[in-house]
Amino acid sequence: MSHHCHQTKRKIQYWAGLCAASNFMFTGAVISWPSPAIPKFQSGEADVQITEAQISWISSLFAIGAILGCFIGHPLLDRVGRRKALLFGTLPGIIGAGIILITKSAEMLYFPRILCGVSLGMNAVVVMIYITEIADKEIRGALGMSVQVTNNLGSLIVYCVGPFVTYNMLNALVLAIPLANLLSCLWIPESPYYHVKDGRIAAARVEFMKLKGTNEEKWVDEQLGIIRAHVRESMENKTTLWELVSNMKYRRALYIVTGLKMLQYMTGGMAIQAYLEVIFRQSSSISGPLVSIVYGFVQLLTGVGGALLAGYFGRRILMFVSDLGVALSMSALGLYFYLQDTVKLSPDTLSTISFLPLIGLFGFNVFYSVGIGMLPYVMQAELFPINVKTAASSSATVMACVMTFVITKCYHGIRAGLGHSAVFWAFAVVGYLGLFFIYFFVPETKDKTLEEVQDNMLEKNQEATALKDMEDINS
Repeated sequence: MSHHCHQTKRKIQYWAGLCAASNFMFTGAVISWPSPAIPKFQSGEADVQITEAQISWISSLFAIGAILGCFIGHPLLDRVGRRKALLFGTLPGIIGAGIILITKSAEMLYFPRILCGVSLGMNAVVVMIYITEIADKEIRGALGMSVQVTNNLGSLIVYCVGPFVTYNMLNALVLAIPLANLLSCLWIPESPYYHVKDGRIAAARVEFMKLKGTNEEKWVDEQLGIIRAHVRESMENKTTLWELVSNMKYRRALYIVTGLKMLQYMTGGMAIQAYLEVIFRQSSSISGPLVSIVYGFVQLLTGVGGALLAGYFGRRILMFVSDLGVALSMSALGLYFYLQDTVKLSPDTLSTISFLPLIGLFGFNVFYSVGIGMLPYVMQAELFPINVKTAASSSATVMACVMTFVITKCYHGIRAGLGHSAVFWAFAVVGYLGLFFIYFFVPETKDKTLEEVQDNMLEKNQEATALKDMEDINS
């Protein structure tokens, strides 16, 4: 049991993890870009002739690009390695942001927005796998959650700076982000898992020693031996998407990740971000850009808080509390709009409860960022063994893109047909159901090595299969 006493120096892990996570600044920036850009189109300041319909396409096309990015990121991860896949992932974004900076026609904005999306999809597949593979079990959760922080930071920069600079400055700023990411990731070590998977043990050893900051040969060999045995065993199985879906042994991990993804996307985060200003305008006297900035700051701080908490508390308890908070916040928002639109309370009576939507929105923001906003990404990179990890990560991301698209589209219809309150209450119901799901099905992965987490998943599956066999024999 010598590995418990062995202290590794984690400086390299922290820096490499944060440099990888910083790729998500671009994600935050690309998603939030329409917020300051649309007013610049409408005022004519951007000097681009554009219709409302074109604006809605330009805002949402990145999601299509992201799906493409998943399909590109998946083979790259296994062919050229995690490090190079990270570097390649910045390129479509750099080209896309560059085109947006120089073009003056609306139609010419479609393609680069898709390109930016390709970068986001590649990041979503590659970054989390890289971080979970290089980080010690004690800091894996915190480093995984730092992705949420860099994502929020990207949004915040665009929200804070965007409204107050020219259209060209805004675009130059967005272009600077992936360029900085490319430079900051040039030095990072490769994941030892990638080398082990292809049998390059000497190379894996070099990277492993660099990451752990140690030259204790004996300990390194011991740790690498555990990783090798595990990788060899898992690589005996196929690496395809079909293997992931058809083989019973990944079934439990699949159910858990699917459930968590639904919680992550079906509790209304996307709809809230898209309609932040509208909701505030309906319910308070603060100005739009200001609210976005305050919201962005709160999001950034709670993201940092979540990353710190993930180191102390288990994944389960964080997700449970987070989900409960989200459900209650959505219930409060629904209640306010129900009283406003359906019961039609007088403006005076409404003004006495004008704090409700503020509490709902900021409560949602805080609770979402601390748990279900980010932990599903961490868990999807932890629960699957290396042979199907990329397939699982890609399909989870594709599922996320599809859900984002569906929710953003359906939001209008439900709101028009049943009112705002119905939308928020629907999100709340998903949250309440999620409490049972987390309590009964989601395992704890904190302080376990990736090997232990995956062995645990397989054991649980074997128990289930054994029980089923017993039943078959008895019947």
